[in-house]
Amino acid sequence: MTKSRAFNRFQRFTAKMRRRHLKAWLPEQREGEPLAEARGADLRKRGWQTDQMHELETLDSGLQLS
Repeated sequence: MTKSRAFNRFQRFTAKMRRRHLKAWLPEQREGEPLAEARGADLRKRGWQTDQMHELETLDSGLQLS
């Protein structure tokens, strides 16, 4: 096998492994399994909740002053 052919085969092999690895991390619903939330989704949800609590607290403090 020539050097360039071996290099191309190795590149295809590593690309396939990279794709498999990335697909394994995707939140994909399989039959009978609930869809798991991604880590980023948890962070966004927590940030949204803290923003909502902050808005409620400022609204509540504004009503108390009135």
